[in-house]
Formats: sequence, structure tokens, C-alpha cells
Amino acid sequence: MAKIQMTLNINGVRFPTQRVKLSEFEAKVYKLIPVGKENAVSLAYLAKTLNVDTRTIVSAVRRMRLKSLDIGSGRDVGYYRFKDPQEYAEWMATYRKEEFERSKVYEAMKRTPMAQKITIITNDSKENKHEEISN
Repeated sequence: MAKIQMTLNINGVRFPTQRVKLSEFEAKVYKLIPVGKENAVSLAYLAKTLNVDTRTIVSAVRRMRLKSLDIGSGRDVGYYRFKDPQEYAEWMATYRKEEFERSKVYEAMKRTPMAQKITIITNDSKENKHEEISN
């Protein structure tokens, strides 16, 4: 496995205590997520085991991550808890890259023909309101 080097600026960062309040459902999901990428479980497995749809699992994992729990995932591997700093660094690097790629698409979508139409409609609407106020 290739080594990954990642620099994190942690000046002023406050780390939460490890005591995190989970809902009953979140606790069930968390207990099913194994330690180590090599032991990852699929989204489908979690949903089937807990008899819920996949969106419910995705939402629970998101909430747990927002509570600062160490949960990684990969398209081809599923969900796992980080076993070491290396796994964490790999996941963070991948996540950052994906976010950067999504932001490029988001910015490009602001320049589509539909975006131009919305801008024109919005500007026309603002001009009409300004004219009403002036009269």
C-alpha cells in the first residue's frame, strides 16, 4: 500500500469528547460497522440487517460523522471504522478530492443555459419590484 502524507492544520481545533450521544438506531448501525477497511460491510447489508431502506442508513452514518465518529466508506468496500491513522488519512484525502470534483461540477452548472434563464428571470423580477417601489 502506498504511503499517504497529509497535513492537517489543527491550530484552534477543539476535539470533542469521545462520549457521543447516539440515538438507539444510530447505536445499532454503529455496532454493525466493523473496524478496518478490509472488514467493511455494504450499505445493502446494513439496510437488510436493520430492515430499513438504504437512505435511512446513509442518513444515520451522516449524523454519526457529524458527531465526530470515525466512520469511513468506499464505493466498492462499504462502511468501516478507521483502524489506524493511515486509513483515516486515505479516507480524508479521497473525500477531499471528491468534494473538489463536485465543486467543479457545481460551478460549471451555474453557467448552463438553464442557469442563464433563471438569472434573467430573477433580474427581471428584481427590476419590476424596484420600479414598483419607485412609483
